Amino acid sequence: MSTGPRVTVAFVWIYHGVFPKLLGPHPDELAMNMATGMSQEQANSVAMLGGIGEVIFGLGVLILWRQRWPLVLSAVAMAVLLAFVIGYYPVVLTAAFNPVTTNIGVLALSLVAYSLRPQSTLR
Repeated sequence: MSTGPRVTVAFVWIYHGVFPKLLGPHPDELAMNMATGMSQEQANSVAMLGGIGEVIFGLGVLILWRQRWPLVLSAVAMAVLLAFVIGYYPVVLTAAFNPVTTNIGVLALSLVAYSLRPQSTLR
C-alpha cells in the first residue's frame, strides 16, 4: 500500500491552511470572502477559522490513517470549494496558480488514496 497520496492530500490541506490563511491572510483569500458580502473584518475572521479548520482536517487525514472517510470528505470538499469559487470569485479561475488545478488535483488524489486503502475493520 502506498502512503504517498494520503500524505500529499494531508500536506495540501495543512499548507493551504497555514500559508494563505493563518500566516496572512492572503489578499485573494480576503477577496473571495468579501465577494460573499462579508466585511474586511469578517473576511479576516473567516480566513483564520478556515485556516485552523484546514490544518485540523489535514492532521485528521494523517491521524485517522486507517479510515477512508476523511478522503471522501476531502474529495467532496474540493468539489464544493471549487463550486464556491466559480460562483463567487471566478476571476481567479484563469490565474497562473488557480483553484481549478489545485482542487481537481486534490480531489483526484483523495480518490486515489481512498482506492489504495482497504476498508479497515474497527478492532
